Amino acid sequence: MRTVRTAEGVQLEAFLARSRAATLRRALEEEWLNAILPDIRLLIGCDQGADLHLEGDAATHTVLVCMALPIFARRYLDREPDFVERLAALMHDWKKPVCRRNVRSGAPFVGHEVQAAAFTPLLAARLGLSAAEQERLHFVVFHHGLAHEFPYLPRREQHRLAASPHWASLALLQAADAHSCWCPGGGHLPIHWELFEHEALSAQARCGACLDASAWRRRLASGAAIRRHHARTDIPNNLVVTKCTIGDPKSCAFCPMCL
Repeated sequence: MRTVRTAEGVQLEAFLARSRAATLRRALEEEWLNAILPDIRLLIGCDQGADLHLEGDAATHTVLVCMALPIFARRYLDREPDFVERLAALMHDWKKPVCRRNVRSGAPFVGHEVQAAAFTPLLAARLGLSAAEQERLHFVVFHHGLAHEFPYLPRREQHRLAASPHWASLALLQAADAHSCWCPGGGHLPIHWELFEHEALSAQARCGACLDASAWRRRLASGAAIRRHHARTDIPNNLVVTKCTIGDPKSCAFCPMCL
């Protein structure tokens, strides 16, 4: 079913697809964008500390992430980012100003991911997102902070994130976000795309193996039932039954060779 965008959804989708850095920075102060994402203007002047964010305030960081997103989408996915991915980049740190704590504590914006993600149902209704788009947006925004810790997470948690159908959108935001963090001494935060991709492929392989094993168990169960069905014949149990030998084959309701 085709997604039906609202007028605001059409406006924002077109804007994010074409806007340049200066245009986006100005829009953070404009009423139309603050009507969609209330108080996003507070990103301007929101100090993030100098340990990971020499690029500047949260507004500058957000603009850099949005500008980097297409670069990594082309590199890793061979396509442009879609609306959900661009929207996640725009709003991923949206709630930092209201979650700000002592910058020197090492975790100055505790819970900003959760607060931003909690707004996705209202945002989906306002913009005309589909249920699948809303689910993906929530997953990416909610987990974007955790994605930076991917190499250090327990294996079960790594598998949970990489086994999600939304892992590529999450890893894409992580790449753009990490690249837009300017660290002291030069450089950026590490990008974990390859780790995400490796774990995702491993998860798919494990899932495929589980499906193969499940099919094999069904096949064995079916074979055992067929052997029971033909128990009155002289066919050894270790041979494949190729024809029903009990009465009229058309009357046999179980044997797949007789259906």
